[in-house]
Amino acid sequence: MALCLSACMLVARGQGTAAQLLKEGTSYQSADDTSDRAVDLYRQLIRKYPKSPQAESAQFFMGSYYQRKFFILEQRAKVQDWGFMNRAEEELYAYVWKYPKGSYLADAYHVLAVSAFRRGYKATATSLWGKMKQAAEKDPKVYIFPLNWSYGTDDVIKGYCDTASLATASVKAMHDEWSFDKAMTALTNWGRKNCH
Repeated sequence: MALCLSACMLVARGQGTAAQLLKEGTSYQSADDTSDRAVDLYRQLIRKYPKSPQAESAQFFMGSYYQRKFFILEQRAKVQDWGFMNRAEEELYAYVWKYPKGSYLADAYHVLAVSAFRRGYKATATSLWGKMKQAAEKDPKVYIFPLNWSYGTDDVIKGYCDTASLATASVKAMHDEWSFDKAMTALTNWGRKNCH
């Protein structure tokens, strides 16, 4: 307990290692915390350890954090704050630019495609899922998390999917369904069978 307490205090003061800062940030993000504590830790990590492998992770996680925040607030508080979606896209495009061969390249394209689809830009979403498919050789698995928090806990899917298959299924769901929510439900059903 004392060890965890002193490690957590170091992180809180911005004095933790890159690994500690990333772990603390992802713990807030995994708990669906929307207070921006995760982003603060990711920014500290990138500022203090810009060349570390954890800085790459932090850059991607910042983008996915802001997208999750948009969806969480939309579903739970009935608030659509498009500024969070804008921030998500900024951070994810920064990731793609900084890390063109990165570990989360396909994941970044997937999150960007979902954002484009949520905005109603189907052609952009299709293009981004195409880029995701091209990144499959470098990033063969994509981690998916809930995209619509209005579903019951039984509907939440978190797991790794084959990148190329997920890209194909995402485009199909988008074109087969009339609304974003229906397409995400179809994609969730697909993921339940195909992602682990």
